[in-house]
Amino acid sequence: MTKLLFILLLLFGLIYTQESINQQSELKRHNLSIGLLDDKTGFSMIGYTYNIRQNESNEYFIGGGTMLFAFTGTVGWKHYYKKSKLSVYSVLSEQVVRHIGFSGYISTLSYSLEYNLAKRSQIKFGGFGFYIIRTDEDKKEFGVWPFIGLNFRF
Repeated sequence: MTKLLFILLLLFGLIYTQESINQQSELKRHNLSIGLLDDKTGFSMIGYTYNIRQNESNEYFIGGGTMLFAFTGTVGWKHYYKKSKLSVYSVLSEQVVRHIGFSGYISTLSYSLEYNLAKRSQIKFGGFGFYIIRTDEDKKEFGVWPFIGLNFRF
């Protein structure tokens, strides 16, 4: 819990060290993702994130997602290495997951490709590595999973 609080405070501290508010308003802040798992919201089929701060190559976000009976809350950072019609980026995020019979904290790191289908929609695919600290059991797990999905910005 203290790790998640630290990450939240760090991200909110970075909000005020970026570019001007005028440039901020030109970028799309809302993201809706639908697919098999997700780079930002992890174990989700439907995810929503809000960019609390962004510029051309970075997005700092908060959000949530769901996969039937599992709910995920997330905070993180997305960094573009190459931004074009086919973009390359990575996402670092901290998540809280609640599910029937499972709960825990997850740290994820993903590397992804994003192809722009239109101005406000993209298809994204890649893989994310995760480290889970389960709170329902005294257990820690890690692994790597692929993901694919559609992303809509508005």
